[in-house]
Amino acid sequence: MRRVLIRDPIFIFCFIIVAGLLFMSFGNTVLRDGNVDQTLMLYSDEGRLIGIPPLEPSKDQWLGTDNAGYDLFQMFVEGFKWTVGICAIVALGRMTIGLLVGIPLAFRGARLNHFFKKLLDGFLILPISLLALMMLASTMTFWDSTQVPPLLERVKIELIVLVVLGLPAVTLYLITEIRQLLQQEFMIVAETLGGSVWHRVRLHLLPHLIPTLVIVFMQQFVQTLMLLIHLSLFGIFFGGTVLLHEGIMPTVYEWSSMFGYYFRQFTAMTWMTNHLFLVPAIALAALIFIFNVLTSRLERAFRLRRQEPRVTEMKFAQSEAAAASLDNPFSLVDVSLSVKNEPDDIV
Repeated sequence: MRRVLIRDPIFIFCFIIVAGLLFMSFGNTVLRDGNVDQTLMLYSDEGRLIGIPPLEPSKDQWLGTDNAGYDLFQMFVEGFKWTVGICAIVALGRMTIGLLVGIPLAFRGARLNHFFKKLLDGFLILPISLLALMMLASTMTFWDSTQVPPLLERVKIELIVLVVLGLPAVTLYLITEIRQLLQQEFMIVAETLGGSVWHRVRLHLLPHLIPTLVIVFMQQFVQTLMLLIHLSLFGIFFGGTVLLHEGIMPTVYEWSSMFGYYFRQFTAMTWMTNHLFLVPAIALAALIFIFNVLTSRLERAFRLRRQEPRVTEMKFAQSEAAAASLDNPFSLVDVSLSVKNEPDDIV
């Protein structure tokens, strides 16, 4: 599979974009302590005032500035690690808990699994965005900027809520996938030969679950990002929302929070005000597109790996024995088993 991904220019291009933005984001935190340049007034070389925030995109401010004069490009570079890190932690948390719950349930009887399926199906029809809004509106909204709890406590509360809300769907899906694998012939043989549950899970189940887990992780990543965007439109920003006299504001430079914050400042008058909303909107749309492309390329790589013929030492031995046989020395020998064909890349 690695050979397929390395030879896939689309996957490499998308991966370099994500890795490059992460490197720049962590670099800004390490080298500049996460600071963002602020331009309150823009002067010409002659000392004449030529602009005040929000400034339009220029060679000095690639994406312009917001109403407070902060450089939008630097803000989004700084906030990229927050967006990717939050979505990755939530996706990993859902998968880990889903596996810990799903594997024991999958090994149980059909009656117990049917009961849990009926129980979890009821949660799938509930709108996750509205549930998250009701659970976070009171705990993540602050009326006094001087009484905001520490950032770690706010992040911990919101991560727990985001993980719990997605658990029913992930757990139900993993239980279904695991039960299908348990019905495969190799799992039945392993059980017949006396393999323990841990032996079957470690050597047979988990290796076959890796492709499913990778795809589920990517899907949960995008779903978490969409959930954060929905919450930001309701004014619930990640890390908390501070209510001020002039409106609301986020507490961290997280992409979806900046989208909801600038969405409230959107007007149809001039580019000078529109670009505050368009920049995060285009950035989030591009990020979702990139991760959807990465998901599709990973699915393609896993599909090609399943189609790739496997050559074992036994097949080589059989081929060599047939070639050395003197029973019928003039018969043709099939040596195709000794060549490992690689599937053509499909772009």
